[in-house]
Amino acid sequence: SSPMRADLSIALGSSEVTLLDLTTCYVPFANGGKGVWPHGIKEINDSEGNLLYRRRGSGVGQVVAEKHVRQMNKMLSGVITRGTGKKARINRPAAGKTGTSQEFRDAWFVGYTGNLIAGVWLGNDNGSPMRHVSGGGLPARFWKSVMSEAHQGLPRRIVPGLSENYGINNLYNSKSYNSSLGHFL
Repeated sequence: SSPMRADLSIALGSSEVTLLDLTTCYVPFANGGKGVWPHGIKEINDSEGNLLYRRRGSGVGQVVAEKHVRQMNKMLSGVITRGTGKKARINRPAAGKTGTSQEFRDAWFVGYTGNLIAGVWLGNDNGSPMRHVSGGGLPARFWKSVMSEAHQGLPRRIVPGLSENYGINNLYNSKSYNSSLGHFL
């Protein structure tokens, strides 16, 4: 719902969006490709337990092909397992993306598991620079803290395209990692 520029620079992040809009953009990767309408209230009951309101509808349907979802998840899980989002690593398959604006005015991390998705934004309300805060630092650590607690007692749900242990085991000792090339084959 944020206004977007109508030019090619949008791919570089030239338009500002709310954290809710940004986080909502990652939901299709977590759920197999389905777009959703973000919401804050699922249900309202009165003091006697009578249902007053229940949210209806879930979204726009399939917005990303499943094969592309799997490819994106493999790429975005690398952000956490070996990239700029390593400080967000939790004990279950997860994927995400860091972001830092020019002059450190904004720092964010959006990440997800098969169970939950969350976004963290840090910045000053007046747009002034922070002291070298980047998305892979404090926002990633905050995301890790919140998501680790939020997942307590939840069963593991697989992120589409990732195995049960993807990103959890020591990937650098796996046969698919070629240390001389510095990347996964």
